[in-house]
Amino acid sequence: MDINEEALELSRVPLFSRLDTSKLKLIAFTSERVILKDGEYLFYIDEPSDSVYLILAGILQVMAERKDKEAEVMVNLGKNKLIGEMGVIGNAPRSASIRSSGTSSVLRIEADTFMELLSENSSMSLHVMRELTDKLNKSHAQAVQFKEQVHDE
Repeated sequence: MDINEEALELSRVPLFSRLDTSKLKLIAFTSERVILKDGEYLFYIDEPSDSVYLILAGILQVMAERKDKEAEVMVNLGKNKLIGEMGVIGNAPRSASIRSSGTSSVLRIEADTFMELLSENSSMSLHVMRELTDKLNKSHAQAVQFKEQVHDE
């Protein structure tokens, strides 16, 4: 796929839909497509947050790591979902491990490129803030549910 085709494909992703062609070509040129096999990890908890990932195809699982227990699937994420932005924005290590369920394809965007895009594009920043808010709301609901389960035991 050439850079123009990749830019066109990126323009169909809600996160990038309002970016001009030159920014889309920059993303296409500087990013890397990564193919994951079933059960393969994209990254692990506590690793450095050096990039964000956009799911192009497949399902990625957010894994809960617990001492003395096998990792559990917390949530499944599909096409056009962004992963790793919290660590990049907060300059913090990965807060969870991510693994593929089946074959998946993701776009790896370097942290510097992502932060530059956010600082220069208010519509993209707003989209990311909305996704982060949604993730925080879901995490809060899961924490409340977990607390209720522990209390009932």
